[in-house]
Amino acid sequence: MVDIFEYEADEEILLHFDIGGDGLDTQTFGNALISFDALYRAINDVANPGREIEVEFIRSDQGSIRAIFRVVSKDVRSLIRAPISLILMPILLGVLVNKVTSDSINIIIKDDSYVVEHGSEKVVLPRSSAELAKKADGDPAVRRQVRSFFSVVESNPTISAIDFRSPSKPDSPVLPIERKDFATLRDLPDIVPLEAPRTREETYKRIPVVVITAVLARSTRKWQFLWQGHKISADIRDDIFFLKLANHEYEFGQGDTLVVDLVAQQELNTVAGAYENKSYYISRVHRHSKGSKQESML
Repeated sequence: MVDIFEYEADEEILLHFDIGGDGLDTQTFGNALISFDALYRAINDVANPGREIEVEFIRSDQGSIRAIFRVVSKDVRSLIRAPISLILMPILLGVLVNKVTSDSINIIIKDDSYVVEHGSEKVVLPRSSAELAKKADGDPAVRRQVRSFFSVVESNPTISAIDFRSPSKPDSPVLPIERKDFATLRDLPDIVPLEAPRTREETYKRIPVVVITAVLARSTRKWQFLWQGHKISADIRDDIFFLKLANHEYEFGQGDTLVVDLVAQQELNTVAGAYENKSYYISRVHRHSKGSKQESML
């Protein structure tokens, strides 16, 4: 059993690589450290913003590569050291534990602890880490950095496993992640929140758009407009507008402006955690005004 509470006096976390063959090349090692640093920062943004990380590297003489990460908490007046285990270790383990073993998982929540049992291993986490781990696990930036880190370590065939340990117990594995699990973490999918639909429509009321190309016959062909400095294409779905157009109430020239209700059809970008505009249509045309140039589009 590994009790994470024992780590509370430590200020560091040890990233341990099991390697074979000719060893680990410096490029892979450096890229792995950069990726792990980014992973820490993503978790820290969720769990404990306002802290920075200082990194020290140690090459062991036991056939493995080890890197020690030290946390520095940034204060207005000074840099104050703070234990990385209190910030990162429980949350990191909580994010990874369900993804790195095929054994049955048994989670026991006690008054003061969150115990994860898998196979013969038992990891004891502070109770408070359970909700933070759940929150971090669903965070798009955290998942993106998990994918990045394990893409790097998988790219080097000499790495057979990695582990996260306490520097005070460098030979005591906490949660060994074997090479067979690298691909699972490299392809970790994003989680779309249940309350966030994959698609939606956003309506922009009474906005001006400048006509670039008009489609005077009613069809599924799209008009072209300038909106907020960007060129967009949109079809018009306003029956009254086309009735007035048929009655010659509108004549279009270059630079004309329509005041419209513009509907953006959006898709959720799960990596960025935001919606992107994919297509547009105009639900209502409120007003037409002539531009400064009146060359006919007919």
